[in-house]
Order: sequence, then structure tokens, then C-alpha cells
Amino acid sequence: MTTAILDKNAPPEQTWQQAQALAAIHEAGREIAATLDLDRTLRLVMQKAAETLPSDAGAIFIQDQASQLFRVVVSHNLLPEQEDEITFAFNEGVPGWVLGHRQPLVISDAPNDPRVHPKVVASGVVAVLAVPLICRERVVGVLNLFSRHQPHAFDQAAVQLAQVFADQAAVFLENARLVGELRQAAADLEKRVEKRTRQLEEKQAQVIQAEKMAAVGRLAGSLAHEINNPLQAIMLHLQLLAEDDLPATAALQLAIVRQEFDRIAGIVGRLLDFQRPQAERKQTVHLPLVLEDVLLLAGKQLQRAGIEIMVQIQPDLPPLPAVENQLKQVFLNLLLNGIQAMPDGGCLEIELRQESDSLIITFTDEGDGLPAAATSQMFEPFFTTKTTGSGLGLAISHEIVANHGGTLTAVNQPNGGAQFRVRLPVAGGK
Repeated sequence: MTTAILDKNAPPEQTWQQAQALAAIHEAGREIAATLDLDRTLRLVMQKAAETLPSDAGAIFIQDQASQLFRVVVSHNLLPEQEDEITFAFNEGVPGWVLGHRQPLVISDAPNDPRVHPKVVASGVVAVLAVPLICRERVVGVLNLFSRHQPHAFDQAAVQLAQVFADQAAVFLENARLVGELRQAAADLEKRVEKRTRQLEEKQAQVIQAEKMAAVGRLAGSLAHEINNPLQAIMLHLQLLAEDDLPATAALQLAIVRQEFDRIAGIVGRLLDFQRPQAERKQTVHLPLVLEDVLLLAGKQLQRAGIEIMVQIQPDLPPLPAVENQLKQVFLNLLLNGIQAMPDGGCLEIELRQESDSLIITFTDEGDGLPAAATSQMFEPFFTTKTTGSGLGLAISHEIVANHGGTLTAVNQPNGGAQFRVRLPVAGGK
């Protein structure tokens, strides 16, 4: 198209103008090739076209599919507020005519042509040149040039030159669209890869944890059974000694021995629970009622420890299939954990709510928080940061929640204290 613009038989002055036009086109082409900035490129096309052609102002309209309107995307020598006000439906005005006819339009009497926008006429425009931006056989926009002084400013040569600038803009619009689609596809792919990688890492961690728990469970069960036999013999002899008429000192010592024996028996019992959490049948359970029973059970202990309980329960929570006694064990463990975290008393906040297809219950204390080194081992069997305890409570709770298809996590709070979070699917788990 550019070769038709330069006419060797034209007068010298016209030939010089044509050469200027070609130079402007080549300069615009070089700058367009050097950038992927859509706004900058369209402004460059608009500027070069307005400077090269006999026009005082101009605008590039782009189809806005969302609003079904032609909107000004860049302009030359128009006020910013005019850009927002000059719009056309796809079948209206100068852009609508160019879209429908897919060919340039020259108007030499703009004030009396209803296709010209009133705001354009009000700015003093007397002539309009509009050429389509055609990309892949589709009109995606319209280049408009305005003359405020010459009604017959735009001849056939101007139409040809304006079409060259319009073609440049259309090519870049298509390139920008393709680049945008490529970037979006790359971003979507990256998100899918990240999501899949995260899922694989989580699955791998779950498998490792399950294998570890299974191995520890077998060891715990074996030890518990081995220890349980001599414990039964010790318990029998302690009962026989208790029936004898012992001196006061010996009776006191025997009571201490029995107390420690009961503690050992409790640890053995928890080892057996850890080896095989009871495979009870799931039933429909209402978590607010489960929590109410646990708080009632621990009421005296909470009172003695000086712990204030603040409970927030979202109304109308759905029930879920679960083993009620096992969930009571989990909630009681977390409740006792909160008490132990605040030896001087404090407030324990409990919140029960629904998030999507899961029920969430959180226990938030005002203690010193979780040691940094403990977060990765918090739910490991036999791991504890306390001076007393077997380190099985959280491990057993974690296993119970996992068997319900949920998760048990722990984080430190920004203002101090720790929060344990139980997520249980409403549809149930394993």
C-alpha cells in the first residue's frame, strides 16, 4: 500500500509531501516493532497520522465487547473529558457505518451529518476521515481524523495514507491480543503447575506421615502389650499390700507407688489407643453439642486454672458424620492443651463456623505461643515441650481428625498465643 502513495509524476511539492508521509510511516513501523506497549503504540500511530495528514485532531475507536460500544482509546488534540463522552453503539455513528461497510468514510460537511458525534461538531470539526482497523477479516476499531478548517481536507491520497496507519494499528492490536493470550496461557499453566506441585507435596507429606504413624503405632502397640503383662502382676501385688495392716509411713509410700503405677497404666492405655483408634461407626453428630459436653466435662479444671472461656458458634451449622467420642477426645485434648499453655490463667477463645463444605473449630490461647522448633514436630508421637506428659495427645488427635477426612493445624498468633484449627468436611471422610 505504501508504494502507491509515492507518485513519480506528481509535482515536486506533492512528491516531497508523499516522501514525508512514507518517512513517517516507516518511523512509526520501526517504533511499533520495538515495543509491546499497546497504549504507547496506538498513541504513536495517532500522532504520526495527525501530523502527516491535513488534520487538526483525531481519535482511535476500539470495540468494547463488554459494553457493546465503540470507545475512544487514544486521541489527538481532544480534551480528556471528551474522550469519555464520545461513544457509539456498534451500529451507530461514523464508527458504526465503517464497521457495517468495512470501507473508509469521508465527510466534508460534518456539522450537517448526523453520523458525526455532537461533541465532535461542537469542537469545531468541519470534515471527518474514518478508516477501518481490519484484523483477520474483522473490524476491531476505527481511525478518525478531523479537520477544523478545510471541508475538503481529505482526498483519495489522504484516504490511502490513513489506511496505511490504520493497518499498522490493526496489526499491532492483533499482536497485542496474541501476546496477551500467550501471557494468560503461561500464567494459567504456571498456576496449574504450582497447584499440582503443591498437591503432590501435600500427598507425599501425608504418605510419609501415614507411614511414620503406622510404624510408630506398631512399635507403641508392641511395647504396650509387653509392658502390660508385668503391670498386671505389679497391680495384683499392690492390691495385696494395700490389704495388709501397714505402718503409716509404709502406707504413704505405697500410695505414692500406686499413684505412679496409675500414671504408667494411663500411658500404656494411650499407647494402645494410638496403635488402633477405635474403629467405631460414624453417626450424625452436631459439633456444638459435642463442644458443650466437653466444656461441661472440663468445667471444674477450667475454673481451678483460672481460665475464662469465650465461645462463638455460627448459627444453623449442619451436622456431619463422625465418631462422637473420638471428636470429644480431640476437643478435650485441645482444651487441656490451652489450659497448660496458660499456667497463670487467661482467656481461651473457641470459635465454631462453616467455611464452604467444611466445619472449622479453633482454640486460641493467650500463652507464650509455639516454639519455632516445635511447629514441624507438633503432631509427632512422643514429642512434647512440657516437663510432664507422654507427647501422645496431639498425635492421637491429629490421627483421629485425619481419619475423619479433616486436618489439624497449629499456628502462632500475631499478638501472642497459639491457635489450633480443626477442619472437618461436612460430607465426612474415610
